[in-house]
Amino acid sequence: MSTETELPDEEQALEAAADAALGGELLSTLDPLLLMESLARTLTPAGLFRVSASLAQQIPLIALGLQPAELPAKDLRFADATFGENQFYRRIAAVYSVWEKEMMALVEEGDVDWRTRERARMAMSAITTALAPTNTLPGNPEALRLAVSTGGMSLVSGLMNFVRDLTTNRGYPAQVDKSAFEVGRNLAVTPGWVVHRTEMFELIHYTPTEAQVGSVPMLLLPPPVNKYYFWDLAPGRSMIEYAVGRGVDMWTIVWRDPREDNGDWGVESYLTACREAVDVVLEVTGSDDLHMFGDCSGGMLLTMLLAHQAAIGERRIRTGTMGVTVADFGEPGGIGATASDRGLEKVRERAEKKEVISADDIAKTFAWMRPNDLVWRYLVDEWLLGKKPPVFDIMYWNSDGQGMPAQFAYDMTRMSLDNSLIRPGGMTVLGTPLDLGAVDVDTYHVAGLTDHISPWKGCYAGARAIGGDATFVLTPTGHVQSIIYPMGKRRAAFWSGPKVDVEAEAWHAAAQRTDDSWWEHWVDWVLERSDGTREAPAEPGNSKYQPIVPAPGRYVHGE
Repeated sequence: MSTETELPDEEQALEAAADAALGGELLSTLDPLLLMESLARTLTPAGLFRVSASLAQQIPLIALGLQPAELPAKDLRFADATFGENQFYRRIAAVYSVWEKEMMALVEEGDVDWRTRERARMAMSAITTALAPTNTLPGNPEALRLAVSTGGMSLVSGLMNFVRDLTTNRGYPAQVDKSAFEVGRNLAVTPGWVVHRTEMFELIHYTPTEAQVGSVPMLLLPPPVNKYYFWDLAPGRSMIEYAVGRGVDMWTIVWRDPREDNGDWGVESYLTACREAVDVVLEVTGSDDLHMFGDCSGGMLLTMLLAHQAAIGERRIRTGTMGVTVADFGEPGGIGATASDRGLEKVRERAEKKEVISADDIAKTFAWMRPNDLVWRYLVDEWLLGKKPPVFDIMYWNSDGQGMPAQFAYDMTRMSLDNSLIRPGGMTVLGTPLDLGAVDVDTYHVAGLTDHISPWKGCYAGARAIGGDATFVLTPTGHVQSIIYPMGKRRAAFWSGPKVDVEAEAWHAAAQRTDDSWWEHWVDWVLERSDGTREAPAEPGNSKYQPIVPAPGRYVHGE
């Protein structure tokens, strides 16, 4: 029996939304027609006959009370007590649950490749979640009860929320009360200075709080399509704040939101920018090398940098930390399912025109990868119940997206379809073929057990492929929450320990569970590889790279 305490329904819903938060990680925008084609390819006559017969048998029995009406376990849509107490609503929930289960089972029967099946699952999930009875006023007892008790004012508030979202949020229900947050006021407030700025990025050096810092600095490499401050959320929930407090000399790249004429920024553009950032950090600190931490597509760039430095005989990056980073796209699931030959051709055409894929397009695409958590829950809460959007820092960050150069989308989509990063010599960047096995530095890998964007087994396969000594850590959470994992977080845990020389499931079975954040484990790992400490710098920058503006700088604001 689990000893974990169940969270209240509202907190569970917020946790589920945060677990589903995607942060705009995109290979190519989803094609609705391709999703429906994929769904059609998975449907078989035998499967349709079986499901039709099963539903024809079960639904009348449940509706007439001749078969037990079992509520779906841990489904927050049916958490209201009325579904358990009222036989009418209980049977509605039970009928829907049986229908949804059978419909999702349909897509498992066709003989198709894993990408087609994943797209079919997305399509079927979009259909079944849209038809949930709780998305309607008659099928939602909480909404009906609230409408009666407020004399209809909850419906008026819901209508006002709908009009607001129609005019300010592209017709999608708001995921967060944006008025509660401001970058630089209560988010991204760890003190520091921008000491270098280019067309593509700003470089922040964080102000040390300890007299001594690790001798080897740490440079953060965020995904080019995300705002960097998921590493620096509200005080007490900031990884940067925690690491600075532990004596790590922290730096971060802040990518600029690409302008209309920046659509030709591709993988090599970002890698060149990363190498420039490394140059600046090493010159300012006087260190011969540095640590780097890349997250998701930033981790893919870091993986390429490590393989590139191995190819040219450099040692400027001492260690690499990869957060929720997939190197092997042969593992089913996740972001790789969005890649297709048709999508590649479309994004190639956009790259030739030097277009930028807007943050809105990215947000809409990924909302429908987890529609129940990222669309319908908010629609019900705000349009049917008349509630205000929640106040939640992760969802504010998730809604504060950046655009993506079409060339970068093309490069990443092609890499996924070819699975070229994992193959020795399969990919060439900056003039050198890449071989992950040639990497000879220590690496640290973080993955999430329920991550539907970067499946943990794909992350684990990357850890096994990279040369050097690899440490792998697994959290029980999803994509973004695997990284935003502050010390003392309720129900926090991670698995670590065994070497990555066995298959993923065997590693997990042998791993040791620790009931806290992995941040402490990681900082200890970094400091152990930092050759002791040195005196913290008294001032940011140096004579060549002088302070420009305080952190968080200007690019994070879209300037």
